[in-house]
Amino acid sequence: MQVLKKLLQDEVISKARISSEAFHGSDGFTVSKSSGEILTGQDELLNEAELAAAAEEKETHSFEIDPSQVENVKQRCLPNALNYPMLEEYDFRNDTINPDLNMELKPHAQPRPYQEKSLSKMFGNGRARSGIIVLPCGAGKSLVGVSAASRIKKSCLCLATNAVSVDQWAFQFKLWSTIQDDQICRFTSDSKERFRGNAGVVVTTYNMVAFGGKRSEESEKIIEEIRNREWGLLLMDEVHVVPAHMFRKVISITKSHCKLGLTATLVREDERITDLNFLIGPKLYEANWLDLVKGGFIANVQCAEVWCPMTKEFFAEYLKKENSKKKQALYVMNPNKFRACEFLIRFHEQQRGDKIIVFADNLFALTEYAMKLRKPMIYGATSHVERTKILQAFKCSREVNTIFLSKVGDNSIDIPEANVIIQISSHAGSRRQEAQRLGRILRAKGKLEDRMAGGKEEYNAFFYSLVSTDTQEMFYSTKRQQFLIDQGYSFKVITSLPPADSGAELNYHRLDDQLQLLSKVLSAGDDAVGLEQLEEDADDIALHKARRSMGSMSAMSGANGMVYMEYRFGFPTFSNLCRILVLVRRDLGKAILRVNLRIPPNAIICLKDAMAEVAFNTIMQKIVVPLALVHTAASCHFA
Repeated sequence: MQVLKKLLQDEVISKARISSEAFHGSDGFTVSKSSGEILTGQDELLNEAELAAAAEEKETHSFEIDPSQVENVKQRCLPNALNYPMLEEYDFRNDTINPDLNMELKPHAQPRPYQEKSLSKMFGNGRARSGIIVLPCGAGKSLVGVSAASRIKKSCLCLATNAVSVDQWAFQFKLWSTIQDDQICRFTSDSKERFRGNAGVVVTTYNMVAFGGKRSEESEKIIEEIRNREWGLLLMDEVHVVPAHMFRKVISITKSHCKLGLTATLVREDERITDLNFLIGPKLYEANWLDLVKGGFIANVQCAEVWCPMTKEFFAEYLKKENSKKKQALYVMNPNKFRACEFLIRFHEQQRGDKIIVFADNLFALTEYAMKLRKPMIYGATSHVERTKILQAFKCSREVNTIFLSKVGDNSIDIPEANVIIQISSHAGSRRQEAQRLGRILRAKGKLEDRMAGGKEEYNAFFYSLVSTDTQEMFYSTKRQQFLIDQGYSFKVITSLPPADSGAELNYHRLDDQLQLLSKVLSAGDDAVGLEQLEEDADDIALHKARRSMGSMSAMSGANGMVYMEYRFGFPTFSNLCRILVLVRRDLGKAILRVNLRIPPNAIICLKDAMAEVAFNTIMQKIVVPLALVHTAASCHFA
């Protein structure tokens, strides 16, 4: 009680408190007693004093705060402020208001020891504690999430980063639990389902919930249900994205009793990762990657950094000041890097029969590599249907053994068949991205006894990071590896790829071909050779802080490429009754006319302008406005 009084003395917390006229305690706190929890069979063994003391211990003193201020209050209680860290706990067993969800784990769903330990940290005191569980990719985070939902047995809102991950989470719920098909639904741009009954599971994306624009009527109804419902569990996959400005809206939009965040990389480049302490809760459990490797639970990965010398022609252009915006494209399109990538693909496909993922953040390089090597690729603009087809072919077909992915493949895409990663370009020095990409091949493969420490298969997965020497990429590569090195991984440096005897069998062996490639890079526009920009990049905020670009006042006002011209028209009958504002888009060659109407409703205006007759004749000659169709004094737009 003394702690509560001290908290209320703080200005932030006192303002966030919801005052109530009816208090049950002498100090203005709501007092709830749960002495009924004492077993009645033991009452006679306690005297009156002991019984009163036991009842007092069961008293709960509390006060209510404004739901919109929960984030601020939790932040205020952190160690760097009041030093009274707050925990969110959900007494789901005694929740009689929210309906139960009939869902159990299936008999074949047997959590591993580290999974059980992580769940014990969440449910250790009989309540569900909000927080974050950190497990490597491929270590079974999905089973942990489904197990938590099965224990709470209340409605669950599961948030993922993309539509492919939504499909995978829906599949995981059906695989590991006894939930019925009509009790689980997906909410994406392509799939808008609803569950039947009072309780169920909704799987959707962060963007779908946080989107603030205009929605379709059907989507508006579903999102309204999501906002109004009390969720027993808010399950957040790849929780490291939540501190981003757009995604953190989800916490305030939805109402949930317990929040569970899952991730493999509790790290961000913008230093906002600590925000998760008050947005969700503390880190409940983190598994060591190499411990799981020794136990045979995840693949044993050989990490290698391949040094690719720049050709003198590419390096000469890289050093020129006028090519500053194309530096990345030049060191990514380095012919020696291309040949090393091609050699590794041939080696792993033909001699080992491996499944390979090639990552590239640079869309120009991604397209050139994929088309030259005749491999399928997935990037931001690839439709959900096409992504699913390519991934399905990669998983099941022996003909598709290599796919190219942009940064859309960093998170939440489950490809257990893949066991080789080749990284040809990256997002600057992002430690998170390096670890997430490694995680695509961490799914355990082969027999358990072979994977255990001392087994016959020392390495069963391979991670190659291709780096052009003497470029900015060398600095970024060192920074990116820090998270994996902290986990115990080591990088082997390879300087002799491709081998000297590979010769003409690989592309860009001839100087003419290299010069043609260089010309193609230099002739491409600056926008075409840049990084892929997604709606919400996890590390974009920090990376953009030091960037400068030349702009203009018109661009800052949102009027870039536009000219405003005002014309007044005089007609014998309707002199000075009509005023027209013409907005010309220079780049599109279009005109938008805004007419402020102050004319009798049945009149007809014939638009004509001698001064702009040549420029606007094609547009204006078709515009005849029947004013009976437009309300008097309204504004009408023509395009």
